Amino acid sequence: MLPKSERLSVRDIGPLARGRSVFGARMSLRYVMAPSGKISKFSVSVSKKTTRRAVDRNRIKRRVYAVLREVKKEIKKPAFIMVMPKEECRTIPVAQIRDELTLIFKKAGLSA
Repeated sequence: MLPKSERLSVRDIGPLARGRSVFGARMSLRYVMAPSGKISKFSVSVSKKTTRRAVDRNRIKRRVYAVLREVKKEIKKPAFIMVMPKEECRTIPVAQIRDELTLIFKKAGLSA
């Protein structure tokens, strides 16, 4: 889990409806640029459509948050980011999740 200051609050999630989306093979990303002076904030959302069992959804979230802790340093522009992983993230190696996340951040223009 990320520190509370780096997690999206309910108030921060609202503007994401007007944000941009980027899609990858195993996850998608929704983001909006943060207001000036703010830091990047993250959230991971796993739909019940992805997997019905809460145990599986929580496992996916834990794995993605673990990768986010490492990858968040690469983000150059402050943004509010919501990651929406697919079911494959439950079983694939963490290295592949890391590669997918860095690829999506580059695709979105958030990292160099």
